[in-house]
Amino acid sequence: METIEQTMIELHIWPVVVLGILIALNIAVIVVQKDDFKLKKYLRIQATAWTTLMSMIVFTGATIMAFYHLNFTIKIIAMIVAFVAMSSLEIRRHLLIKKSRPGQECFANVRKKVLRYYVMQALWMLMIGGFATLT
Repeated sequence: METIEQTMIELHIWPVVVLGILIALNIAVIVVQKDDFKLKKYLRIQATAWTTLMSMIVFTGATIMAFYHLNFTIKIIAMIVAFVAMSSLEIRRHLLIKKSRPGQECFANVRKKVLRYYVMQALWMLMIGGFATLT
């Protein structure tokens, strides 16, 4: 029984770690990539990976809650709030990228906003990750 519990926790933690790496990679790409067309294409394609990882995190988290018969504690409520906040930031980022026109001067503002959204997502992940280790 203990191995099932450990496996469930690991299945929940690994997508979180990969999502953190993806967010860090996206921040690096925004800073390094100078071609606006390539940046827009990359950010639109990687949105699928982001959505897949967040779905995995939610599914495994709900499965763990059902397995342990957990009630809504402060920790779980904070994780749900973080999911909603990160999802809203991702929706804003996706709509901003979708409406943007690469090659124009205003794309620099789009770059700054997208970078700000990713930094806020990274801060949410760090905050919840640090909070989750507390008992």
